[in-house]
Amino acid sequence: MPDKAILDLSRLQEAFDDDVIGIADLLDMALATGRKHVAKMNEGIHDRAIETVARAAHGIKGSASNVGAGNVTAVATEIDRRARAGTWDGIEQLAHDLEAAYAELGTTVRAYRIEVTS
Repeated sequence: MPDKAILDLSRLQEAFDDDVIGIADLLDMALATGRKHVAKMNEGIHDRAIETVARAAHGIKGSASNVGAGNVTAVATEIDRRARAGTWDGIEQLAHDLEAAYAELGTTVRAYRIEVTS
């Protein structure tokens, strides 16, 4: 089982009635969606468009929360909070932290898929 701070599968297991392949597919889709949101967020940071950063972080927060990705949700929540407050303070570092959290999540999801298909 994955570290629950990275990925808490309990809600998905309940919703999917332990359909582990369905869970793995949903997690893969969430990672793909996350990559798109992160790219948009980074574009907003580059362009100094705080509203774009806020929208992207909000999208990440929602999708990560839905699949139980705790660390990603926490970082995205903080980026969203700061961006909505109109401050750039710490956002670039948080964006790096978010990418690291997604990398960790990706590793966990790949390990989960291998575990459930072996």
